[in-house]
Amino acid sequence: MNYDNPPARSLASRFPALKSRETCRGFAIFQNRIVHFESHLELIVLFMLALRPETAKIIEQPTAITYRDGDVLRRHTFDFLVITRDGRHVYVAVKPAARVERSRIKRTLGLIVAQLPPNSNVSVHLVTDADFTYADRYNATQAFDFCRFPTKEHDEKMATIVAEIVGSARIADLVAFSGLGAMGFRSIVRLIVNGQLAAVHPRERITYASLVRSAPAVAPSES
Repeated sequence: MNYDNPPARSLASRFPALKSRETCRGFAIFQNRIVHFESHLELIVLFMLALRPETAKIIEQPTAITYRDGDVLRRHTFDFLVITRDGRHVYVAVKPAARVERSRIKRTLGLIVAQLPPNSNVSVHLVTDADFTYADRYNATQAFDFCRFPTKEHDEKMATIVAEIVGSARIADLVAFSGLGAMGFRSIVRLIVNGQLAAVHPRERITYASLVRSAPAVAPSES
């Protein structure tokens, strides 16, 4: 944490009780702002959302959405609202897969989606622990940590090295060549997040033994 620039307060519309016998509750820092979570699953989803290049802002527990259930008006508070760089609003509900059916969350989300205005820039998504693997969790946690405090000169040096890759290379070899040690490994993970490198086996944990390759250039969109 940078004590010269303390994090801003959360934007949540409500806050969880931090004391609980059954759940993991706490907060993380994203874009130098406090973001609360109410379970370890929510924390992992937060990491994954934060690492998406299109994410501009994340608000946890955003203002509740009102929807009609028959003759009854109800309110639902999503776990996250993601505002993308192109202005889309993505509401995310997080639920353990084992509790989806019992919670009837799919019915609730279905009612909300059906009542969205036509051509709305709002979308609704349900995320469960069945949507990703243990390796995905590991990589997201590691990448979020490494991206919090990037070292520009390390990343620039590593970017110069990886630009010369032909085919694929082992991360350990790139780190050894750079002379940066563990900081070189952190730089490589950041280059993967930033799209300059790609893991050869993206569904596996990113370690020193992993193979990486240059990421394909993205063609400019037609105007």
